[in-house]
Amino acid sequence: MLGYFEETKLRHIRIGDPAQIILYSNQQTLHGHVASIGRAIVDQSVEQGTGLVANIKPNIPWVRLAQRVPVRIAFNELPADVTLVSGTTCTVSIGGQ
Repeated sequence: MLGYFEETKLRHIRIGDPAQIILYSNQQTLHGHVASIGRAIVDQSVEQGTGLVANIKPNIPWVRLAQRVPVRIAFNELPADVTLVSGTTCTVSIGGQ
C-alpha cells in the first residue's frame, strides 16, 4: 500500500522502519514496514505531467504546502478475514512498534 507523507517528514523515515496501518473500513490495526520511498513527484507549478511519476494534488491550491511523497508499505502479515479494496482510506504511522 502507499502512504503519502509530507516532504518535511521524510528525514524521519527509513526503509525497514515499522509501520502501523489502521483501515477505515474496520478500524483493525495491521503491521508492516517501509518497503520503499518514492524518488519523484510531479512539480505542479511547472510540468504538465507525463504519467511517469506520481501526481499528488495539494489540499489547498492557494497556499504553498509541503509536497507529498509516496512511501510504499509492505504488510508483515495480512489476516485472512481482512479484505483490502484499492483506493480506500487508512491511517499510517511510521516507527515505534
